[in-house]
Amino acid sequence: MTLSLNKLEKLLSKRGLIPKKYFTIDGLIVYIEVLSIANADSFMLYIPSKYDIEIGEGNDVFKIRYIDITEDGNIPSDYAGEPDNFDLDKDYDGDDIDLSPDAQHKNMEGYLEEKYNHPVSLKDDKNIKKDIGVQLREVFRQLRRLKFCTKSLKYKLAIIFNDYLCCIRRDDTYECLFVHSSGGSDERKLMVTIDLETLYEKIDSVSIDIKTVREGIYRVLDKNQGKHIRNIQKMLEKKNNLVVFSELLLTKKEQYSKYLTNLEEMLSDLTNTEKKNVEKLMQIEDKYSGEASLKSMHSDIEKTHQIAKYENELSRINGVKQELIRNILIVKTKHENLSLRADNIMFDNIIMIDAILKNFVKLSKIK
Repeated sequence: MTLSLNKLEKLLSKRGLIPKKYFTIDGLIVYIEVLSIANADSFMLYIPSKYDIEIGEGNDVFKIRYIDITEDGNIPSDYAGEPDNFDLDKDYDGDDIDLSPDAQHKNMEGYLEEKYNHPVSLKDDKNIKKDIGVQLREVFRQLRRLKFCTKSLKYKLAIIFNDYLCCIRRDDTYECLFVHSSGGSDERKLMVTIDLETLYEKIDSVSIDIKTVREGIYRVLDKNQGKHIRNIQKMLEKKNNLVVFSELLLTKKEQYSKYLTNLEEMLSDLTNTEKKNVEKLMQIEDKYSGEASLKSMHSDIEKTHQIAKYENELSRINGVKQELIRNILIVKTKHENLSLRADNIMFDNIIMIDAILKNFVKLSKIK
């Protein structure tokens, strides 16, 4: 079914949603990165394959290609070395994690992944470097955990880093896309995704919904960071240092949250001020249009002066809003990068230390 990009852009624009980047395959749009002016939040709009929306080349248009992955987020052996063989037991009870060397959990990773319910080492491919392959493996393991957060929602999640877009599909399987010539950053960016059909259903609430989902993910990451730290404390003697590190991370994230709150309040205040100035301009137009029969050079000059005054103020407000939105996006990216990396490091540390403890038990039996 062929759809008009112009009509879609107009629909988005009426709701304060601005397309920023287009991701295409064979000239057809697959994803659109959309910015919400209301709260300076971004999300990814997925265009299902049954809809054909064509677009030409441009600075904001990026060609993408799919990287073959399995439904559970692993990359096949054609691209990888030994895959992760997860035997995800479903019999886990309670919130406590037993990290003693005698623990009977055969697979600590699967055990920990259940706590998010409330892979591969890549060989050289022409577009996949070895160090990127390790990061892709980390990202998909992270998406496998975060998937539980949105399993009951039509909104899903994606992580963007470097030249890669890693997504949870509508059916909770995964896809990975290589973005050509994106010049992407190593910083990981968390994106909420929504498909075109759901967008039409949720068009009036999508900005609020995206913000709510994102903040919910923040809370999950923060909560699990605390859980990871508590469990690492059980395994390490120098736990006081770990507490200090965790507190520093949480303090930094709290600072980012405060920055975001202040910036968003300023954006809201500016929006209200902008509305008042627009209303005053409309009042001036109404006033002088009602005096048309008495129109004189004096009243015309006075009208022009008053209109220029409010238009200059609106121009100033628009400039400040653009700077605020830029700063909000910067702080959000730093907040998300810190949260995602901290969560990944804590999770991996538990897996590795658990393996070390079990190896010590084996060593003691050898002697």
